Amino acid sequence: MFVRLAASLFGAASSAVIIDAMKHDIQGIQAGSFDTIIGKFRDDAVSAVWYYKENNAADEKFLDEYQKVAKELKGIVKVCAMDCERFAKFCKDAGVGDTPSVMIYPPNPQPPFALQGELTSKRITNVLTKSVPSLVTTLTADNEAAFLTSDPSKPKVILFSNKPKVPFMWRALSAEMVFKRTIKFGFATEEANAELAKKFKINKYPSIVMQRGGKGEQKETYSGDINFQAIYSWVNLYSESGMGDKVAGAGAGESDSEEAKPWLIQDIPELTGPSHNDVCFKSEGLCVIYLKKGGITDAETTMLTGLKNRFTSHLDGRGTVLKWMWMDLDAEPNLAEMFEISTVPGAAVFNPHKRLRFTKLDDEVAADETSISALIDKIMGGDARFKMIKGGKLPTWTLRAKPEKKKSEL
Repeated sequence: MFVRLAASLFGAASSAVIIDAMKHDIQGIQAGSFDTIIGKFRDDAVSAVWYYKENNAADEKFLDEYQKVAKELKGIVKVCAMDCERFAKFCKDAGVGDTPSVMIYPPNPQPPFALQGELTSKRITNVLTKSVPSLVTTLTADNEAAFLTSDPSKPKVILFSNKPKVPFMWRALSAEMVFKRTIKFGFATEEANAELAKKFKINKYPSIVMQRGGKGEQKETYSGDINFQAIYSWVNLYSESGMGDKVAGAGAGESDSEEAKPWLIQDIPELTGPSHNDVCFKSEGLCVIYLKKGGITDAETTMLTGLKNRFTSHLDGRGTVLKWMWMDLDAEPNLAEMFEISTVPGAAVFNPHKRLRFTKLDDEVAADETSISALIDKIMGGDARFKMIKGGKLPTWTLRAKPEKKKSEL
């Protein structure tokens, strides 16, 4: 079946514009359907309308050129056409004079505008793709953790690329009407995000991965074709799980409705007031806490990660869970007083369930790989003595200033 926007059925006219639904990707619209198809979506979508006259030779010649645009942007941008002989008043009100005329309708509040000069498929496509907003977060070492842990109800989809710029397809997916509320799109490069690529086990470029779950525990690598429709279908399977409370308009940064929780993806997270329930007190197991003054070093993190991996393997299947973390005694003076650590760095193992209690290294023993291993072996052997927390309640955590939010790099 085709929509014939044509001259006489008897062939009286020498020229005719015929848009065949079996051959073309152009969407024919009428004056009465303009608001339904284009107007009501101006806040979210980019559209183009070719205003033509059905018996105009120039319009007939332009049809194939415009079809190239519709084919390339199918499913991404609405590429439409309206007959100005049938809907003359609408075209006049829209300011259409000679045809062919192509009007671009970018997202609000940008006004629509008519393309001037030569109307080639390449030029029209370039204008349309540049009009599509981006809600992609370009990932850096500074914002990776915040991206992956804020809005935990929203799946995060990351494109790992060996090219420096966010491709149009990725921008278009991020700005799709439903996805902009329910999915977070990230862009990572081989050069700038080597550690993140290692974390997601990326071994080829481009690669696309998705992280889901309240603690980012579900990870999936996309294995389909790299094109808009195929990726859209895959992401759409999970889009309804996003809660998307706040989304900015075109050109603005996204406003996260749920605070970032970087400790959810860190191998050795810091124990603080905001993090303590997630990393220790509201989940199964014992909390192994490395206690020091000031920040943790890379060498200390490596040492603790090695211990974590060793004991996770050693205790697998025995029902004992150890959760590993560190705490800055200078930043948490109330808890430092509770632990009574005389040798720094120190270590304590906390049982956060029912009756709060802990055991720790002897006062003269500093925490290192050997002493921490011995402490855990002592606990597993049933020889450790746990001290009850006075009053059965934790001391007050230090209130820390929230870091200032940086504008997303789009």
